[in-house]
Parts: sequence; C-alpha cells; structure tokens
Amino acid sequence: MDSNGIVNSTGFGIAFIFLVIFGVAYNIIVERFQKRTQRFTAELVVGGVLVTVATSGFFIGWADATVVLLFFAADGIPMIIGSWLRSARDDEEAKRIQKESLR
Repeated sequence: MDSNGIVNSTGFGIAFIFLVIFGVAYNIIVERFQKRTQRFTAELVVGGVLVTVATSGFFIGWADATVVLLFFAADGIPMIIGSWLRSARDDEEAKRIQKESLR
C-alpha cells in the first residue's frame, strides 16, 4: 500500500488474476472429485477463505489479515461444527431407513 493508502494497481491486478485462476481451478478439482468432497463443503470453503485472506495480507498487512481471519473463524467454526452434526444426523437417518427397508 502506498503512503496515501492506494493499493499498487499492478500487484492488485496480479493478485486478482491469481485468485480468479485459483477459484476456477479449485472449482474444477471439487467438481472432479464431487462424490468424495460432497460431505466436506465447509472444509473446502475454509480452504478458499484461507487462500483469499493470505493473498489479502500482502495488501492490507498481516495484522489486518489476521483480524479478518479471526472474524471468519468466529462465524465459520460454528458453521463447520453444524455441518459435522448435520452429516452425523444424516448418517443415522440413512442407517435407520436402510434397516427399515430390509424388514
């Protein structure tokens, strides 16, 4: 960041293009392994957020990037735990349905 608070446009452009390419590649990987990654959506989002926050650290500074990461963690951790609990409930429901269908 320049002394007047303006981001270097060349570096910003490179970072923006990197993140677009990363997003497209990440999406292709997730789609390719969709059956394996289906139950790990929350964890995949965390991976994408970490790359975005790490990239932003070069522009907003590492202290500010850490604050942003903490804010993401504050609302993201409950979502991840909720995702795990929903998956466990879905597993139990699937087992119950399977048992009933075998009767």
